[in-house]
Amino acid sequence: MIEFLGSRKNLQHPPHKPSPHTCAPPEIRKAFPSFLSQLNASSSSSSSAPASSKQDTGFKPSGKPVDFENFWEAPGYLWRTKEVGELEMDAVMSGGATSIRSSP
Repeated sequence: MIEFLGSRKNLQHPPHKPSPHTCAPPEIRKAFPSFLSQLNASSSSSSSAPASSKQDTGFKPSGKPVDFENFWEAPGYLWRTKEVGELEMDAVMSGGATSIRSSP
């Protein structure tokens, strides 16, 4: 039987020190400190920028997509279903080998 420990919020995970993978090539291990410094510099500059609201745009200034709490907060084209026509259903049911166009 599976026994759950409780909420994941209660688990204590000590922060780990970022480091390259032990099997990484030597050139990656040597370049890792410069990568970390660039990463820290870019994250501090992006955190000082004002955050955009979820309703304003689909993308954050960093270019990453916005996560939505509820599916209906996302733009309609992402969650509204497309109505499938009879010809399209027949094409799918036949395996897709038939043409759904009426003219060439």
